[in-house]
Amino acid sequence: MNYIFTGNSSFLVSDAIKKWKSQFIEKYSDFNLTHIKDSENIDLNILKENILSESFLGEKKLIIIDISANLKEEIEESILNILEKKGENNIVIFNFSNPDKRKKFWKNLVKISEIKEFNSNDETDTKRIINSKFYGKIDNEALDLLIKYKSNNLQKIFLELEKLFITKDFIKKTDIEENIVPELEESIFQVIDLLLNKQKIESISKIKIILNETNIFAFYNNLLSNLRTNLYILKLKNSKKQTGEIGKILDLGNRGFLANKSCKTSFSELKNFYINLVNIDKNMKTGKLVSSEEDDIFFEIEKCILKI
Repeated sequence: MNYIFTGNSSFLVSDAIKKWKSQFIEKYSDFNLTHIKDSENIDLNILKENILSESFLGEKKLIIIDISANLKEEIEESILNILEKKGENNIVIFNFSNPDKRKKFWKNLVKISEIKEFNSNDETDTKRIINSKFYGKIDNEALDLLIKYKSNNLQKIFLELEKLFITKDFIKKTDIEENIVPELEESIFQVIDLLLNKQKIESISKIKIILNETNIFAFYNNLLSNLRTNLYILKLKNSKKQTGEIGKILDLGNRGFLANKSCKTSFSELKNFYINLVNIDKNMKTGKLVSSEEDDIFFEIEKCILKI
C-alpha cells in the first residue's frame, strides 16, 4: 500500500509520521524501516533497492520518503515506475506537505495511493490540537496569547510549550508574557493595529522595542508587506465585501482575523502612509536619503507615522 501524508500543516504531517514510525518499530522492529529524507539527491539505484527489497524475515517493510519541492522529473518518473513493481508487504509513505497539485507527478501518485490529510485551518484547530496533548496544563488566556505570539504556527508553539514545561507544571498568561518573544510578523501586526487606530506614539514605542531584537531592514520589509495586505482589506471593505469574501479573495488562510480588525484610519490615509514608506526605499536607492544608517531609517519611518 502507498500513502500520501499531506496538508497545510507540516507539523501535523511530521507528527503523524513519527507516530507511524513508532508503532511500526514496536511491531516489526527498525530493521524493516527506511526513511529517505533527501529524495532530491538520492541515487536512483538506492531508491529502487529501498522500495523493492524484501523486509527482514518476510515481515512488513515501511519506506518513508520526504518529497522535496525541487524533485527532478527523472526521480519523479522513477518513483512511479518503481512503485508498479513493489511487493504487497512494502508500505510506502510519502511525506508531501503542500504539494503542487497541478503537476503530473502528483496526479499520477494519487491514483495509486491513499491520501491522509493533516490541516490546521484556524486558531480553533490549533487549540484543539494543543489541548489534545496538554489538556489542563495551560490556561486559556495563555494559549490564546501564545498562538498570537507565534502567528498560529503549530511547530513553533509546540517548541515553546515543551521548553516551558521543563520548569513548569501549569502555564499561565504571565509565563507567556515573561518568557516568549513574539514572532516578527506578530509584532508587526501589533504595530499595524496601533496605526489603524491612530495610536501613533504607541506604535513608535512598539517599533523601538521590536528593533531591539530585529534589524531595521527586516522590520521595514515586513511592515510594507503586511501594510499592503491591510490596504487590500480596507479597499475590499470599502467595496462592501463581507469578511468571508475578503478572506477568500486575498487567500488569507489562518490570517483571516485580519479582516475583522477595527480601523479608525481611512483607506486614503493608509494608502498615503504606505506610499511614504515605499519612498524611503526609493530615496535610499537614488541617494536622496543622506544616510542609510538604521537610526536614520527609523527617523524616516517615524516621520511617516506622524503624518498619518
